[in-house]
Amino acid sequence: MSANHRDLHVVKDAVPPFFVGVDIGGTSIKIGLVDDAGNTIDMEEVDAAGRHRNVAVIKTDTQPHAAVASMAEAISAIFKRLGINKSACGGIGLGVPATMDKNTRKLRRPPNLPTWADFPICDELAKLIGLPVLFCNDANAAAYGEYWVGSASGHSSLALLTLGTGIGTGIIIEGKSVDGDIGYGGECGHIIIDSAEDAMLCGCGKRGHLEAYCSATGVALRTISLMMHRETSIRPKITPETKLSDIPKIVYFEAEGGDAVAMEIILDTARYLSIGIASLLHTIDAACILFGGAMTFGGKDSPLGQRFLLQVTQEVKNRVFPAIADNVLIDFAALGADAGYIGAAGLAREQAREQA
Repeated sequence: MSANHRDLHVVKDAVPPFFVGVDIGGTSIKIGLVDDAGNTIDMEEVDAAGRHRNVAVIKTDTQPHAAVASMAEAISAIFKRLGINKSACGGIGLGVPATMDKNTRKLRRPPNLPTWADFPICDELAKLIGLPVLFCNDANAAAYGEYWVGSASGHSSLALLTLGTGIGTGIIIEGKSVDGDIGYGGECGHIIIDSAEDAMLCGCGKRGHLEAYCSATGVALRTISLMMHRETSIRPKITPETKLSDIPKIVYFEAEGGDAVAMEIILDTARYLSIGIASLLHTIDAACILFGGAMTFGGKDSPLGQRFLLQVTQEVKNRVFPAIADNVLIDFAALGADAGYIGAAGLAREQAREQA
């Protein structure tokens, strides 16, 4: 199984030093060996069903000590398989869907990994593998991947919004990840776009957040509300057994088939996104805004995805200062599911260069 965005490079063509990127998801872990130019040399990939490539089955529903031991085993196996001495590796970047206490270097209450709370994951992995380990939030890791070798390559800054069950955001400014004082920098899914008392409820328990309107969950709930009052081909497709996560796909297919309500939902999603993005741009003046995740309405290869992107772009440019509108690039991310481990490796590379 090769990386999503490119073929694996052979070691003889690689540019040392090497860096390891680890992307920890809610059910699995992806590990990639990346060279100094951002090329993937080898990787381990484990999905939720336990299908894996080459070596270790690593699942995150286990205890953290066991998962870290499996990570170390898989990393060592990659080095052995490729005949690379560990000394040729400049470090490991560890992307986790959580924040870390900077003082104790322990994880703060990961929402999808409750048994990992207060676990010193970086220090434990460093002990086992004998290499420096850098912690990074998974969204910022993905953003750095796009900044380094993805859609934002060559630009000075970006914000990556991953549209899925929620909205994750990573921000990179001049090569630096915006983490904030306690690790909650870049939580742009919780920008307030509706201050009304009856604004939609976000998954975090607060009202009016961008995520409440533009995540897959938010789109699903808006769809259910709208189809109760409008004639639409969506209605018979949604039953009590339909999962909320499947509803945006139904909206996409019905919009492709010409349903006006489905198209309205997609364009309204673009409008709501633009409100949050305008606030973000007026705060950080990023050169690029990128969209990734599972809910991009077909993405760059789909006419509907391109229409969605155009609508976002037009709405954003109508809401921001003209100079920002003329400068910003709004596009889809390029690296797909590989962005996390590539960016984690890239952040480890950045740290190594700073300390050299």
